[in-house]
Amino acid sequence: MKKTVYLILALAVGATAGLAEPLLKVEANRNQVYLGESFLLEITLTDASRFPEPDFSQLTNCTIKPLGSRDISNYSITIINGRLMQEGFSGHVASYEITPALAGRQQWGTITLAVDGHTLTDPGPWVTVTDIEKQDRVLIAVRSSQESVLLDAPFEVTLRLLIRRLAEPHANYEPLFPQNPPDLTVPYLNDEILLGLNAPDWRRLLQEQLTADYYQPGLCINDITLRTHPFDLQSFFGELAGRNRKAKFMLDRQSVEEDGQAYLAYSLKLQLRAQEERNYVFGPVVFKGLVPVEINAQGQAQGAHIFAVGPACTVRVIPPPEEGRPLSYTGALGTNLIASAELDTTQGKVGDPLKLTLTLAGQVNFDKMLPPKLNLQTNIAARFTVYDNTVQTIKQPDQRRYVYTLRPDLPGAYDLPPVEVSYYDTHQRQYQTVASAPLALQIAPGPEVTASQMIGHTNHARGQPPEEDLASAPPAALRLGTSGIDPAPLLGHPRLWALGAVGPAAYLLTLLGGLIYRRRASWRCARQRRAALSRAKQRLGKAQRLARHNSAQAEREIRAAISQYLVERLGAAQGTPADAELWLAQAGVSAASGQALSKIFERYFNAGFAPQTLPGNLAADCRQLERLLHQIDRETQS
Repeated sequence: MKKTVYLILALAVGATAGLAEPLLKVEANRNQVYLGESFLLEITLTDASRFPEPDFSQLTNCTIKPLGSRDISNYSITIINGRLMQEGFSGHVASYEITPALAGRQQWGTITLAVDGHTLTDPGPWVTVTDIEKQDRVLIAVRSSQESVLLDAPFEVTLRLLIRRLAEPHANYEPLFPQNPPDLTVPYLNDEILLGLNAPDWRRLLQEQLTADYYQPGLCINDITLRTHPFDLQSFFGELAGRNRKAKFMLDRQSVEEDGQAYLAYSLKLQLRAQEERNYVFGPVVFKGLVPVEINAQGQAQGAHIFAVGPACTVRVIPPPEEGRPLSYTGALGTNLIASAELDTTQGKVGDPLKLTLTLAGQVNFDKMLPPKLNLQTNIAARFTVYDNTVQTIKQPDQRRYVYTLRPDLPGAYDLPPVEVSYYDTHQRQYQTVASAPLALQIAPGPEVTASQMIGHTNHARGQPPEEDLASAPPAALRLGTSGIDPAPLLGHPRLWALGAVGPAAYLLTLLGGLIYRRRASWRCARQRRAALSRAKQRLGKAQRLARHNSAQAEREIRAAISQYLVERLGAAQGTPADAELWLAQAGVSAASGQALSKIFERYFNAGFAPQTLPGNLAADCRQLERLLHQIDRETQS
């Protein structure tokens, strides 16, 4: 009978799933990449009988690498008043690595699928590809030991920075300027990026690489600063007096040769372990700054400004494969699982509740594990009623205990069959099934209840609670003295008022002082926000004057005017033109104004890394920028 019910439910689920229209969704894991980087394109197809090969004919100027696919399903079945209700979805997710070959903002579609008599299309996501100047002075790579890992599997991410050595006889010198260190931006050294990963303390890791001497060469990472010590004479008489200075780090380094050139390779490694199933992006890593390129006849180092980008790497944390997954699998990953079971009693009657305790231990990760469904094991469900929805879970560091309630349905002497539990062996890369030992039982027939023994609520007289006799209650106590009629002040002596007000007054003054102290930073930001436009106009005016005799300096002033305005007006950090367009949109600026400012910003941003000055009228650009900034200032008044 129960097998028939399970078959009907399974057919109902399949029939309900088949009635739904198939849906197609295409997503990218990043909205901006640098030329040479890749991004993941995930194609999700739900409520379809199969997953056909996608039509990528509209994707041009790129390389496409398939990364595999997996099935997804999530259904719940409820029966209310005899009516079967099923909710959820089933589908398939395929991942592809896209490497663009051209720069620009592009929509990566249209993606077309033909399935079950339907032709599904998705326009695809928008991704901006930014070009960078080709050079071999500084090379950056971010690599992972594995492209895809299972949950709780270890992997290593390595940042490798190569800076070309100086020519002989100066090859042994560090290719860094001690007093003008370059900036290295490593996005994944951030708690939010590493969320969901078992990662080392990156702050302590960098602390161990911190340079002890202010004049020692090093790299500035993520704008990390150090508080200037009052007795630090090296910075007390310099430009850092009274201000924090950037921290410098000297990473592990070694000499290497790349394409016939001698480099000094700096590296930073992170040992990671995934705790959540998703895609993790490490990078891109950006290098900006001055590096020495030669030593002149006077023995002075000549430098060059370098802008280099290390492409990001993506690590996919994926679940075990759907193929070959047994029904007894509930999420355990590891190399060895041991199952044991025990009953609170081996004797009873039909219908009596039995407590079954299932203990699981071994070298297994239990974090994502759910209690095994005993109702799915037909040899148990044939003789017992199992209450899977009332399982009690007892969590311990190295094991899990699940307490089930069973009721035997048949009398006799028989065994509780072995409880099967499956796990995914991360070493052998396949599912393994273990089972507990059978438990002997002696079940007697249960008592039969006749109709005459049943008492309903209509023929069972309820006992009435006794009524309390108030007359027999003892009277309340009365105070009969004459002292209570003497006159007295209602609020006490005025001196007591003054003394009592001292404490509240001091408390209010403390609250007021704390409020002023906490709000001073926000007030300072508000002043900067109001003055952002005037400061930007001052820089643009200076740029117009410089344009007559020093175009390179004028370009730097225009670039600084835009960056400073975005930082002070929007409270944003230093970023790229694409970042600026995103921040403006989030601040409520119209798309036309945001795109116009981003276009000008991108021209002057890229000019900072070009050997020649920009053609065109700088003064006209300054006037256009003033009008744009006035418009953006009005749109961000709120």
